[in-house]
Amino acid sequence: MAKSETLHIRVNENVKQNAEKTLELLGLSISEAVNMFLHQINLVGGLPFDVKIPPAPNSVSPHSMEELFAMLETGRKQIQAGKVNDASIVMARIRDEYGFSD
Repeated sequence: MAKSETLHIRVNENVKQNAEKTLELLGLSISEAVNMFLHQINLVGGLPFDVKIPPAPNSVSPHSMEELFAMLETGRKQIQAGKVNDASIVMARIRDEYGFSD
């Protein structure tokens, strides 16, 4: 089937760049991936994946308040002992680990 339609979409720059890197590892372009996605929508009659909010990683449940207070106390003691990291180092680690940018 000939391709004759063009999509124009706006996305977050970081989301697009990360997707391009991932798709490159799979040998796909964004255009090919979107085309596959649209085909899957047609094949399954809807989105080809569940749409739901995932549980937060390392979330604190209501029954673990004692653990939370213990961790806060440990942190307080570390600060008093001078065991701290510069904010720029912490932010760099977060960016590296989670792919966030300023």
